[in-house]
Amino acid sequence: MNLRLLLFVIVLLIVPVALASLAWQWDLHWFPLLDLDEPPALLAYAMTLTVGKLGIGFTLLALSALILHRWRSQPRQLLVFFFCLFAALGSAFVTKTVAKLYFKEPRPYVLWLVQQDKLADSRRFYASPEAEREHELQQSLSRVSDNQIPDWLKHHWQEEVNYSFPSGHSIAAMTIAGFFCLMLGYRRKPVWIMLTLAGWAVAVCYSRLLLGLHWPADILASSVLGLLFGAAGAWSFVVLDRRLASPESS
Repeated sequence: MNLRLLLFVIVLLIVPVALASLAWQWDLHWFPLLDLDEPPALLAYAMTLTVGKLGIGFTLLALSALILHRWRSQPRQLLVFFFCLFAALGSAFVTKTVAKLYFKEPRPYVLWLVQQDKLADSRRFYASPEAEREHELQQSLSRVSDNQIPDWLKHHWQEEVNYSFPSGHSIAAMTIAGFFCLMLGYRRKPVWIMLTLAGWAVAVCYSRLLLGLHWPADILASSVLGLLFGAAGAWSFVVLDRRLASPESS
């Protein structure tokens, strides 16, 4: 792993997400931008699900199998690999949780519902306990046509009643992408695999904008943080892996 590889990964992951903030400066409002009952919205939702409660497990399993296939498989090296990976993800999760409680940024869909007179006030909404927010949101969304907001998106909003900044899905996707892109480079895997992985992570970030869950600043900050955590995890593994593979350790 070297500086050139790290800079390449930064360009792959951060620059495309930064374009969302530029588009926002040009008065492009990401939500509501899609026709939410059309296939592009379902594709965005599918991207979100890849780092959801169930999807993230399958994502990590597939990427770990790709990296570890036909590689050194000593138990202690596998242990170090997964320790570094989950330490990076755990650090990202803790940072995301603390930051949400500190910044207390309302989600775009909450402000949209206030504008549509479906919610009375965003401050009162967030002042309520989480269970009450879910109930209030359910009542509010029952007055919104399914043609305007599909049932699957209403259900997803009801699962996301916490604050907006930063984006948990984006920071998870970027931590995973940062870690595995650097590991792919370390293993000298084909570049197209890194490009595909980066495209997936960027798509997850944009899906959060298009579905009304986050602002451009949320996903940009999350991308930077995620890459930092992913890079730290990958760098830690490379250092430890080289020590374990050295003749002195045998």
